[in-house]
Amino acid sequence: MNIKKAFPYLVACYLIVVGLFFIIASLIDTPFLETQPPGSYLLSAVSIIFIGVGICYIYLLYKGRIPKAGKSIAEVRREAVEKMRDPGLLTKIALEDSNPKTRKAAKERLEDLKIL
Repeated sequence: MNIKKAFPYLVACYLIVVGLFFIIASLIDTPFLETQPPGSYLLSAVSIIFIGVGICYIYLLYKGRIPKAGKSIAEVRREAVEKMRDPGLLTKIALEDSNPKTRKAAKERLEDLKIL
């Protein structure tokens, strides 16, 4: 399992679990959390909000409606390759990098520098 892709879902599930925990804790008499009627209503309302936000977040993630913030590591590396001037390092990247797009960017940069 890729933790980078699963992390938003883990956060959403955590929100749902926290909401369920506090709803159950407000309904059942527990020794660690005592709530009286005015406070238990507020705790239940906040718990329902947590559950709703978690479910909504999972739905939006599943539909792809939450935009990615920032650049990916591969994009940042390609931008760095485009600015490099060291032919030795560019050659090493062009031959050995695991990302094919980064290798291609390194080859193009070497061509721009008239090394190849």
